[in-house]
Amino acid sequence: MRRSDMNGYSFNRLPSPRSQYDILPGDRFIPNRSLMDISRAQTLLSDKPVQRSPDSTFNEEYRKWVEENLTLGSDGKPFRMLVFRGTPKSGRTSVPPVDEFAKEEVYRKREEDLKLRKRIQQLPKSPDKCLDAPNLIDNFYINPIDWGKNNILAVALGSEVYLWNADNNKIQKLMEIDDGSDYPTSVAWSKGAKMIAVGFQSSIIQLWDAQTSKLIRTLKGHKRRVGCLAWNDRFLTSGGFDGLIINHDARARENSTSTQGHSSEVCGLKWSGTGKLLASGDNNNVIKLWEASNMRSDRVVHRLKGHCAAVKALAWCPHQYNLLASGGGTTDWCIKMWDSNTGKCIQSIDTTSQVCALEWNRHHNEILSGHGYIKNQLSLWTYPSMSKVADIVEHTSRILWLSQSPDGLTVVSAGADQVLRFWKVFQPADARTTEGESLFSLKRFHIR
Repeated sequence: MRRSDMNGYSFNRLPSPRSQYDILPGDRFIPNRSLMDISRAQTLLSDKPVQRSPDSTFNEEYRKWVEENLTLGSDGKPFRMLVFRGTPKSGRTSVPPVDEFAKEEVYRKREEDLKLRKRIQQLPKSPDKCLDAPNLIDNFYINPIDWGKNNILAVALGSEVYLWNADNNKIQKLMEIDDGSDYPTSVAWSKGAKMIAVGFQSSIIQLWDAQTSKLIRTLKGHKRRVGCLAWNDRFLTSGGFDGLIINHDARARENSTSTQGHSSEVCGLKWSGTGKLLASGDNNNVIKLWEASNMRSDRVVHRLKGHCAAVKALAWCPHQYNLLASGGGTTDWCIKMWDSNTGKCIQSIDTTSQVCALEWNRHHNEILSGHGYIKNQLSLWTYPSMSKVADIVEHTSRILWLSQSPDGLTVVSAGADQVLRFWKVFQPADARTTEGESLFSLKRFHIR
């Protein structure tokens, strides 16, 4: 059959659902009414419940007996199968959770205080050794001491450079310059301690053989004094009063160099532990980071600003290679921590004194700072909290330079009072770290 709607369109009559199913299926939410007994449901809703008489089969005495058996236990006490009760007193915590956290914080601070007191007790009250250093020039912008991997300390005294052997206490004079107007202003041992570089007030640099005490080469390029030197494998980097940073290839016959610069004297130079980044500080309060693979370009990786005085003190963290510590001069007094990946200052501490030198503890997260005006003290700090452990006041004048022994346990401090003081200020690695498996040993890291 066909039918038409009012617009003239025709539709085929759809088959009835009842013709397809014996029982019409219901909705998911509303059941099929064909399955219900509507009449019975209506009767149950309208009829009143039947009231049983007191003398029925289930009398009052029987009802009480059932109730007692269902609600009382064997000992006669009330019993319920499902009873909502609070936590038994025996299972309750005597201290609320908030108090527990506060209690843990107190314990943590107490533990930190105990560690701090123990660390303070371990610090030396006096230097392990003192050496006179006559003619040590009182100049913030030069770097006349360096402790080599061969356990020999090089010191520039006036017009001479001396080598002091820490193993046998022997002293050897490396060189002396005859020109009365010239004198050594910086010294630096090569990585393998086979050579030592000496920078001069007259702008030249000399390379010396440490074993034979013979001059190997003379390097040129600067126009004024060479105040700082830093080795990176076979390359020697120098910074001068002229604001130039020059890279010398120590193995090349010709003095092949690449040059970058600052707008003022370069007074601090440090290569990172990986040898990939060079940090340079100048007398204009600026730090620059340079990439080792791009040293022939003037392009700077990061230009770090924030200090208010000359930046001479620079130290790369041995535990976190992207962390650089820097110290500001007389009008700054701050130690700043920099993330070399982003170029951002992540921490700044006011030390209340001129920061002249920094040395990281190679075995633990600590850093030692040497200070000048106005306190002339050594300060030990924990990292990352930068809480001061203690001050060591022994020098009678500003501490201008620090250098660390090859084993990382002793630090030598030197300054305007012309005395070298040796401090056993750093502790060795934990006892659980076996010999030959220090913090930097690859044996501690296993590929699984």
